Amino acid sequence: MFPIITALFLLTAIAAFSYSMYNRLSLLKVAQGKDNRIDQLGLRIKGMLAYAIGQKRFFRKKRDPKSGIIHAIIFWGFCVISLRTIMLFGMGFSKNFALPFMDGAFGFAYRATLHTFLLLVSVAILMFLYRRIVTKPKRLTLSGEAILILCVILSLMVSDMFFDGSHQLLTGMTEPGAFMGSLLALFLKNLSPDTLSVINGTSFLIHIALILGFLNYLPYGKHFHIITGVPNVLFRNLKPYGALNPINLEDENATTFGNDKIEQFTWKNYFDWYTCTECGRCQDVCPAFNSDKPLSPKELTISLRDFLYKKQGKLVGALNGKEFEKDEAGFIKDEKALLGETIDHEILWSCTTCRACEEACPVFIEYVQEIVDMRRNLVLVQGAMAPEVQNSFTNMERNYNPWGIGYTERGSWAKSVGVKTLAEDPNVEYLYFAGCAANFDDKNKKVATQLSQLLQKANVSFGILGTEEKCTGDSARRLGNEYLAQTLMKENIETFNKYKIKKVITSCPHCFNSIKNEFPQFGGNYEVVHHTDLLNQLIKEEKIKPEKPVDKKVVYHDSCYLGRYNEIYDAPREILQAVPGVTITEAQNNKSNGRCCGAGGGRMWIEEKIGTKVNHMRTDDLKETGADMAATACPFCKIMISDGIKDRAPSMETQDVVEILAQSVNLG
Repeated sequence: MFPIITALFLLTAIAAFSYSMYNRLSLLKVAQGKDNRIDQLGLRIKGMLAYAIGQKRFFRKKRDPKSGIIHAIIFWGFCVISLRTIMLFGMGFSKNFALPFMDGAFGFAYRATLHTFLLLVSVAILMFLYRRIVTKPKRLTLSGEAILILCVILSLMVSDMFFDGSHQLLTGMTEPGAFMGSLLALFLKNLSPDTLSVINGTSFLIHIALILGFLNYLPYGKHFHIITGVPNVLFRNLKPYGALNPINLEDENATTFGNDKIEQFTWKNYFDWYTCTECGRCQDVCPAFNSDKPLSPKELTISLRDFLYKKQGKLVGALNGKEFEKDEAGFIKDEKALLGETIDHEILWSCTTCRACEEACPVFIEYVQEIVDMRRNLVLVQGAMAPEVQNSFTNMERNYNPWGIGYTERGSWAKSVGVKTLAEDPNVEYLYFAGCAANFDDKNKKVATQLSQLLQKANVSFGILGTEEKCTGDSARRLGNEYLAQTLMKENIETFNKYKIKKVITSCPHCFNSIKNEFPQFGGNYEVVHHTDLLNQLIKEEKIKPEKPVDKKVVYHDSCYLGRYNEIYDAPREILQAVPGVTITEAQNNKSNGRCCGAGGGRMWIEEKIGTKVNHMRTDDLKETGADMAATACPFCKIMISDGIKDRAPSMETQDVVEILAQSVNLG
């Protein structure tokens, strides 16, 4: 049809696109952080097919499935139309061009599918335009760019249909299955051959020009995810979510710790920023954002991406041998500091590390690690932290717990129920690692006591470490003090190994997560069980028998570190179901959609001075169910929900699942 024009369009567009992609991909070489994302290829490909191609995360009931379905239609439509685009480019060189396998049944099936998606995508685009122009959901970045791109996609669909309809009339051939083209042909049939030729040629040129223009625009806007989204899902994190990357503190060549330069992030961080669709699903579920804190995971990603793009010229130039002014650490000088000037410190300190943002993100962007990496620089290099954060570090250093209570008090609760330390009797099956809260917080000492009584009734062989137990370092690590965290972890591992411990019971999901997922980074490999899983197993084995009715309407609050981090959702609920008299109700935000209590990420130790308190928001969620009692399975959650109930729902009460079960069991 237009061989010279088609060739010029193609060559120019491919050259420009290659240049843009070279610059974007070259930036990945700048990233200094190491990250292996090519292991377990079978699992990666399976996930890519489910989440990237199958759009699985878009269909969850509590994650705006309506817009998810619309997005999936557009994505699948693009996949189907891609083959058609190849055919159109072929026809640009020869009007009779046709792919050899387009005859017969396959050709009919493809054309029918293609024209179905031409219609569906057109309707989907109109619905998205309505949302952005009329309803304007808060979570979306309402930009002119998005509207322009939607109009481009709609134009692609319409131009394809007009091309097909005019082509059918000019050739006198109706292709079976091409029903949208046939429909357009009905409206065009009275036009002259010359007019039809103009429509045919114009629609063809518009279509290929839009395709090539759109392709070249992608690396410069949020729609870059069309290229990077599928590989970003392929490269998703397959390690336990609760295992933060350690710092090599013994590296004698290290001049800094944590990240305050854009070059210090990993290539996967860059890929995440490229891939952000700005859909706002992360922001929609973020407890910090929803309580009027300055953190928005979406805006944080955009800020990091924009910072990288502004520095791109210098970074790529340096790769090609150009010299630029550098700072004392050897990095190309920034016009504006990343931390403090570009990203306010309070943005980083607002994060509860609950992972709601990561769970909601359809393209698996990882926020928590990069936030912790920036906190590490603030703490270990700049010393920029709130006084209460410094105080909690001092308490952990001196007394091995964030409360700062004398470590000699650790384990004193166990004397009343006859629980021995491993120093007294090392010949036990389990170590019960009670954790700081159960040892020093009055609300949680009762949980440790009653759990011990339940285990004794079931003839479980266990002991505690007493004064030899130390904080696992969870809060220290997530607050950015990697040095203190590693010190505490290694000292605990040394004690564990001294007693040849193989199995560990924990009450605290944060301890559970650290011992299970982070201790192995330093050689501590143990079989770790949370008390809800163990108690549920003992009930099923009839070693514990709930008999006395507990006539309460109970709503269970999911701990982030038990649920989203370690996927333990059913065991606490099954324990409650086993207790006679208990009626279970569910909060609207539950299980993987559960709202954080506000204590994670070390926020337990930071005064909440901005906006609404997160624990108040969560208490309101629980109060709406009409429950008499909020059940927890985490000491931090118990503290935060108890405090929230005092302020927002004084008629309710809070108990750990252990306490509810203990009321129903004859402890003797």
